[in-house]
Amino acid sequence: MPATLTFIGVILIVGVVWGGLWSPFEENDLFDAVAYGLPAFAEGRWWTVVTGTFFVNQPWVYIFTISSFAGMAYLEYRRGLRVALLYYAIGQAFAVLATALVLWLAAMAPWEWAQTQAAALDVGASGGTMACIAAAVGLFVSPWRVRAWLLLIALSFLALLFWGQIADVEHLLAVLLVLFVDRSLTVQRSSVREQRFLAFFGMVVIGAVQVVVLLVPTDGMFGPTEPASGGYLDAAIDVVIILLVANGMRRGRRWAWVVSIVLASLNVLTGALVLAVIIVASEAQLEAVIDAETELAMTSAVMWLLMLVYILWVRRAFAVRRRTGLGTATPPTVTEVKDVIRTDGGGTLSWMTTWSDMSYATIAGGVVGFQNRRGVAIALGDPLGPEAG
Repeated sequence: MPATLTFIGVILIVGVVWGGLWSPFEENDLFDAVAYGLPAFAEGRWWTVVTGTFFVNQPWVYIFTISSFAGMAYLEYRRGLRVALLYYAIGQAFAVLATALVLWLAAMAPWEWAQTQAAALDVGASGGTMACIAAAVGLFVSPWRVRAWLLLIALSFLALLFWGQIADVEHLLAVLLVLFVDRSLTVQRSSVREQRFLAFFGMVVIGAVQVVVLLVPTDGMFGPTEPASGGYLDAAIDVVIILLVANGMRRGRRWAWVVSIVLASLNVLTGALVLAVIIVASEAQLEAVIDAETELAMTSAVMWLLMLVYILWVRRAFAVRRRTGLGTATPPTVTEVKDVIRTDGGGTLSWMTTWSDMSYATIAGGVVGFQNRRGVAIALGDPLGPEAG
């Protein structure tokens, strides 16, 4: 893996030469000359797309920077040096330039977060390494490929929603670029069981995130929030409903899917309403009325929107309504089953149908004995009834 090791070596050497390994490089006089971002491009410093790649802004960030090259190492091992370099170089350049373009456009609106990030500079190789991680995920075998893809996308969106630094924008855009080019995320081709599991996992993650953000401060694209700043009732209702429907989603229950659609839609509509009121009135006036932070309402709406899109996308996994029983008529009693055995006889395993905890299903021409194990009917022995049936 020469390409991966070379990049790591160069980054460490640069960290030693300019002291970034033990002191914040963003406080160094050289930072403005090598860092990339919209201000640098506006002043014609286009070389920073290359130079900024080899610096790290804080000493502790080296841990994550070096670790992130694991994706490039795996990609180089599986597909070779040339492919790994292409993914890294194109991913890094695209992430840096596309982020500058997105922030330039977003900063035209009266959006404080976009204006702040548009004025920021950044260094680091994370755009390229995130592209390599995404490409490496595309090489996983099923079902881990789909699971890893959705986890990577979810983490990228959550980081942008709740922390929202310029690097988070770069990471998300790098992942989305590979997602568009690679086309290895094929959710609808995965098994029904896998689609249901991912819906269950997504619901649990949203519930957990809604609890966590009430306890820790955030500073994302919709603004900062403080712990214990209200919104408990809304989060509590969501979490309770999630607890009620999550297992139903895992088992593919139609009612759980319908309830999830309603819950997601209400959260999306709430976020849209909050945004509309902020535009018409003001954020401070709205927060005084609802006793909660509008930032949480809007970030929650974005999460629920993504969830809504997914469960609508895989709706066929929840298309079958649960039947309450098996068979075509009222199940027989154990006494009636014994009478069938005495009358019509049976095979060498027919005696198993008289065990305790057995259930019975009447079918055309006879009876089948079975036991229910975790929602699965397991037949014990051959069907009972007349030989002609």
